[in-house]
Amino acid sequence: MLQPIRLLPVLVALSWCAATAQLRADLTRAIPSGPAILKVFGGPDLLFQATTPGLGAVTTSKFSADDRWLLNIADGQGYVQLWNVAAGQRVRTFLAPFPHIVNADFTPDSRHLLLNFRGEPGTLDAEPAFWTLDPLRPVAQLSDARSDGESYARESGYDRSVSFSADGQRMVFARSGSYKKTGDVSVWDARSGTRLATLSRLPYPAGALQTGGVGIDDARLSPDGRRVLVLSIDGRLAEYDVDTARLLNVRGRFTSEQVAAQLGIFARTGR
Repeated sequence: MLQPIRLLPVLVALSWCAATAQLRADLTRAIPSGPAILKVFGGPDLLFQATTPGLGAVTTSKFSADDRWLLNIADGQGYVQLWNVAAGQRVRTFLAPFPHIVNADFTPDSRHLLLNFRGEPGTLDAEPAFWTLDPLRPVAQLSDARSDGESYARESGYDRSVSFSADGQRMVFARSGSYKKTGDVSVWDARSGTRLATLSRLPYPAGALQTGGVGIDDARLSPDGRRVLVLSIDGRLAEYDVDTARLLNVRGRFTSEQVAAQLGIFARTGR
């Protein structure tokens, strides 16, 4: 049940296309029983509070960059709630076909939503999806799932994490895969949900028993989205050209501290 709070006149006058005071979502769970209460603040001002069902299982909250939208993610219960912040209303609850490892993200332009499941009413499709927010509808599948008629495999796509280029136009997925980190890295258009490239994994060193290429752990795009730096699980960093999917160079192995620094510098400067 929503309990509307009258917004201050200055807040009413603001356009929700521009950020207001920094938003935060506070969730209070009644102990031992009772409804959870969601309170959303813009700076010190309470914008709205709600006691709608399902809030007690929320594990993560995320706001869109323009502060118009809020995601409440219930990882463990298998659903994601989308809220309209200006209206103080829940827009939709997306149900996943699995209870755990549920995630969702906004694109930097606040126009699209990423789900790591389909999310359409009446379906329990596990394929990740790309939605427009206004109007709210799915427009693309965020994976390159393939089938040979007998088996089915998702080789790359939005799993649980995403990194965007500094200009917000491209996004990269470092898919963890079914067995530890065996998936691929893929780059997508963050405005249309179109796949631009799937990158080949580095080969295992000569004499290794494993085949199929080294699994991946993380990836970052250069500021212009033209190149991507990929971290393999053996600590090697490899740089690729997105437009050609060509391997440009391998930087060698690094410690975890060095890896974090290298990925951060690449995302900021492209070096």
